[in-house]
Amino acid sequence: MIYRLTTFCLLLTLYACSSNSENNYETKKYDTPTSGEITVAVDEAFLPIAQQEAKVFENEYDKAKINIVALPEDKAIQLMLRDSIDAVIVGRDLNSQEKKEIERQKSMVRSWVQAYDGVAVVVHPESTDTTWTVEQLKDLFSGKIKNWKDIKASNSDAEISIILDNANSSNYNYTSTKLEVSDISKLKIYAAKSNKTVVEKVSKDKNSIGLVGYSWLSSNDVETEKLKSSVKLVSISNVQPSQVSLLENSYPFKRECYSLVKNGRMGLAFAFASYINQEIGQRIILKAGILPAKIPAREIEILKK
Repeated sequence: MIYRLTTFCLLLTLYACSSNSENNYETKKYDTPTSGEITVAVDEAFLPIAQQEAKVFENEYDKAKINIVALPEDKAIQLMLRDSIDAVIVGRDLNSQEKKEIERQKSMVRSWVQAYDGVAVVVHPESTDTTWTVEQLKDLFSGKIKNWKDIKASNSDAEISIILDNANSSNYNYTSTKLEVSDISKLKIYAAKSNKTVVEKVSKDKNSIGLVGYSWLSSNDVETEKLKSSVKLVSISNVQPSQVSLLENSYPFKRECYSLVKNGRMGLAFAFASYINQEIGQRIILKAGILPAKIPAREIEILKK
């Protein structure tokens, strides 16, 4: 393990020294691949995993400080494009407009797919509507379905409330693209500002349906187990989000988790993003309950007697 970490850092350092684009980086930045301080903006859906990754990285490299801040996906990317932060962890790559802005700046953005997550749908614990189709969700977000009776005649006559974390979040961006949503102005939608608050609000509102990052529900810690028990996880087209369904591509709302780093300088931001994509970082993702981009190999020692 120590050998792999040493090799990883050495390669980064050598690459940084040999890069032609980095001749003047020392006058602009003072961090290296293993030291200094950076700020990484993370969409709130990926916050728990990003915090774990930063903690382990800082334990390995005690001269490095990774400041993790939670921001909606679109705002995080805009701040990176304006050089206000060093890197982002979000649910998408740059869109066409953002790529044009990078071209205008004559700059570059490096991107890594670090993991595969899912947008999970949750309902009140007393709800009997725990299986939805993609078409039903599409009708809900298009306004064709507004009442619980539209789902099932035996349901209560009540308007469906949609609860999500933020209108600029990765959860909303992914869902609106997947379901081809163009206008939500006439829908009964509430912004809860965090995935945790979405779950808490749904657990108290029988007429609501919530969108959260599956990574928020996949951990096995006591707090998360309590959070999960307060709602019901909805199956989409008879499939629930899990590591297995993400691996098999059977869950319809599977999405990527990206790390994006602007500019070509091989400093601390580049090293941290690379670290997440290496064995230790990928094992953290595996343990968190979602699907790593590179499934770590499992070594089995066979002893002969």
